[in-house]
Amino acid sequence: MQYLKILILLLLFCNVPSYTMVNVNPVVSSMLSYGTFLAMITYFWLSDKQMPIIHFILFGVLFSFISLAAGAHFSETFLVTFIKYFLFIITASTVLKDVKPVEIYIILLIGSLSIIFEAIFITGIGGRYSGFYLNPNLAGFTCILGYALGLTIDVKKIKIPGQILLSIAGLVTFSRTFLLIWILINLMSVLVSYKNIFKIVVCLILFVLFLSFGDRLDLNTKRLEGFSSILSGKVDHNLKEDSRTETWSLYYEKVVDNPVWGNGYRSFSGETGGSDATGRFVIKMGVHNTFLMIVGEAGIFLLIYFLWIYGYIFVNGFRYFKVNPSIFFLSFSLIAFMLTSHNYFDNYLVLFTSLWLFHEAEKLKNTAMDGKEIFGNSFMNSSDYRYTTLQKNIYSN
Repeated sequence: MQYLKILILLLLFCNVPSYTMVNVNPVVSSMLSYGTFLAMITYFWLSDKQMPIIHFILFGVLFSFISLAAGAHFSETFLVTFIKYFLFIITASTVLKDVKPVEIYIILLIGSLSIIFEAIFITGIGGRYSGFYLNPNLAGFTCILGYALGLTIDVKKIKIPGQILLSIAGLVTFSRTFLLIWILINLMSVLVSYKNIFKIVVCLILFVLFLSFGDRLDLNTKRLEGFSSILSGKVDHNLKEDSRTETWSLYYEKVVDNPVWGNGYRSFSGETGGSDATGRFVIKMGVHNTFLMIVGEAGIFLLIYFLWIYGYIFVNGFRYFKVNPSIFFLSFSLIAFMLTSHNYFDNYLVLFTSLWLFHEAEKLKNTAMDGKEIFGNSFMNSSDYRYTTLQKNIYSN
């Protein structure tokens, strides 16, 4: 079962099915995609069953019914998307109970190596690298997941080298979201331990070296100039170009038109194909924001429920920051990524991360002693026996 679990994590966290679709062929991609579900069903069948997280099931049911009733046409795509969604939520809950942070960390290191390999050996693809993940923003998200997980990894042989590797991989994606969260995590890691101040120094040196040698690689010139401007305390216009806020603004009126029940399934997810009244080929950009997608397609009440689900993870991560800071950092990173992406229901990396974080937040809340391990609490420190034991119990699971 251990090998089957690792196989599932590799397929999910290295984005193997999507990568093979672009770089091998669609047939192999389909086989790997269905193979992922087959592996998860097998693991679910052979393991001790874990009750699925009911909030994700209920959210999926409500979204599918409301968005369909709001104006979308029932289609094969709709049916396939939600069958796979519910199947994933049910089976993943059994897999994730056996997953340890160090296992995800190692697999994300493999993914980061693919980004660095692409940056060194492959040229002429636009200067932003993504490796297995195909999209630089998704690649940056996985790097920040790994970097945040590294804060609580006990295996010193891979902890620091891994975080350096993930930092380099994240920087060559030129993801603005990665850069912002990477800086914030390093600054806030001092709250975990004052010894982490050396990480800020190391990351600053790494950032300077990256900018110094960047012109020798086939990197995105505009983004490189934009990143360089940060050292002088400015935000270059190159970092403001193609801002997601400009994309979001295209959909604000549609949100206001139908705020209660939304505009229907895929009305905010973009369209490709067909033609308009003049006969021109239609390419409609999606909203690139999960929260706007939900309110735009299924209304404000479902958005409130969605915010509660992720708010629960975020608040508990904040509350028990000193026990396990990675939950706070990972939930913050996940929410930030969802602000730039709208393919929530078929992004299985995001879904698995969401389920795992909810499971960890629940475990953290149930294991903590009377809420004493709260962010900023001064009367208990890491030398307290009970506090240290609690940390070990959480990190070892």
